Amino acid sequence: MRNGQFSKVEIEGRVAIVTIDRADRMNALHPAAHHELSDVFDALPTMTDVGAVIVTGAGDRAFCAGYDLKDNLETGVMELAPTGFAGFNMRKDYPLPVIAAVNGIAFGGGFELALACDFIIAAESASFALPEPKVGWAALGGGVQRLPRAVGMKRAMDIILTGRTVTAGEALAIGLVSEMVPGADLLPAARRWADQIAACAPLALRCSRQVAYASFDMPLEQALDMENFPCSDQVMQSEDAVEGKRAFVERRAPRWTGR
Repeated sequence: MRNGQFSKVEIEGRVAIVTIDRADRMNALHPAAHHELSDVFDALPTMTDVGAVIVTGAGDRAFCAGYDLKDNLETGVMELAPTGFAGFNMRKDYPLPVIAAVNGIAFGGGFELALACDFIIAAESASFALPEPKVGWAALGGGVQRLPRAVGMKRAMDIILTGRTVTAGEALAIGLVSEMVPGADLLPAARRWADQIAACAPLALRCSRQVAYASFDMPLEQALDMENFPCSDQVMQSEDAVEGKRAFVERRAPRWTGR
């Protein structure tokens, strides 16, 4: 995949690393960047060798500072792709697991992007905020919807209603991030997680994510009824399910086909 004007994509083994590349604007995004990233996220699932995705920001100051308000003031245009902020936030069932590697500030839409990923690895310098109420806005692109699901309503509301900044240490303590590491170790740590994910069967991963997200607000009895999740039969009857058993018995690494 060719690098874009505002982002770059590197494929390392079965892991794709998507880097927001607007360091001069703290990786804040304007309309063209939103659309470019939407194209990137559209393309990745068509690449059969990619099993997991890491999203990060260029430089060491910012993951993504949110919408580029300077560009908005200069052009008078505020626009997102139909798929939402960074071309990702409004996707409800993305086919690939996605890890946010937060290397600095993740504010506004940048925080919403991290929340839209399956989980977050943070550098010690990372910080998170939904400061929209301070400028008369509301974080409606996934922030106020996903943060309570991530950390619980009471913890989320003190962050949402004040617009305050959450340090990486606090984010780890409240379960917002899965791991905090020194900045130099951020991408290697994210790669370690991504490699573990990419070693698993693609259909099994997709079904596991579908059921986990869809069942979150269901009564337990309904969540345990696999008739509500057609992917369960697809997984158990797949060629990969047979290959997984065979590889286990033969004590070798499985060769997944995604079928």
